[in-house]
Amino acid sequence: MPVTLKELAVRARVHPSTISRVANNDPSLRIAPTTRQRIETLLRETEYRPNGVARGLKLRQTFALAVVIPDITNPFFAALFRGVEDGASPRGYNVLLCNTDGSPERQRSHLHSLHARRVDGVILASSVLRDPSVRWLRHQHIPHVLVNRFSDDGQDAFVGSDDVLGGLVATRHLVELGHRRIGHLAGKLTVSTGVLRRRGYLGAIADSGLPADAALIAESGYTEEGGARAAEQLLSMRDRPTAIFAVTDMTAVGACTVARRMGLRIPEDVAVVGYNDIPLASRLVPGLTTVHVPIHEFGAAAARLLMEQIETGEASRRRVIFNPQLVVRGSTVGGADAPVNRRPAAAFATE
Repeated sequence: MPVTLKELAVRARVHPSTISRVANNDPSLRIAPTTRQRIETLLRETEYRPNGVARGLKLRQTFALAVVIPDITNPFFAALFRGVEDGASPRGYNVLLCNTDGSPERQRSHLHSLHARRVDGVILASSVLRDPSVRWLRHQHIPHVLVNRFSDDGQDAFVGSDDVLGGLVATRHLVELGHRRIGHLAGKLTVSTGVLRRRGYLGAIADSGLPADAALIAESGYTEEGGARAAEQLLSMRDRPTAIFAVTDMTAVGACTVARRMGLRIPEDVAVVGYNDIPLASRLVPGLTTVHVPIHEFGAAAARLLMEQIETGEASRRRVIFNPQLVVRGSTVGGADAPVNRRPAAAFATE
């Protein structure tokens, strides 16, 4: 039979509630380090597991969080989910994953289902600007955090990168290499990452004194296939761009595929910069120059913000913004086979 709290308490010479609080990682518990160590050793030896159902009933929680993402096949969201799980699991929370395929209707259906299942909170990575689903979460008083993308109401907790700065440094890098016709594979104007990274691109073009050319911006969305279609549009121009800044690494991969199919060399004929620094970026040949953001930490920080809301019962508007870092590889500088400036991105938070 499984060992009980009372049996463990007798062996550890403490009250059963102390065993329970150590087993459930209660952050408010204050006991001597030697006592905690004795209890943790006993828990490992007996393989004791807390009764999650009983704990949930007592605290009126399910200890379940949900992560809602737009594309389960995108490596960015896999790394993001891992960060959430790594942040939440040590505190006793399980994490559910829901995929929307970018459909507002599917997102809405998932959120209503999650609410019916009484999840404790939601991390939403698929929000759009002026998103009615975000307003619904707020109206239902469901703890939630937006990650990577935000709704523009400014009333929700958010974790992401400084996307304007990221677009600026990526494009400025191409300008500094001497490129004068720089194309942009752009995200949707209904999504914050698309709007802000495009703004950074346009800012760098303006700062450099280059003429703005709307024909050099092709909407790609966020997939490899979309990147391929948009890149083919740009690279088929009579006066084609000699460099491309892509809104994500996956769209950059599509651009590289099309460039090779058209007989163009990378970076000699066309240089390519992505955004996010997914693991695939460093394994391409040549390696993909990209804007690094700490994807795993996005997830971990979002989990911390969400659990804080759940455990305090207070909604939050706190924003955690990470400064992006340019990682230069061979897709822009021939022969560069190792990243530079590959430091953890700093973050700042605003209330």
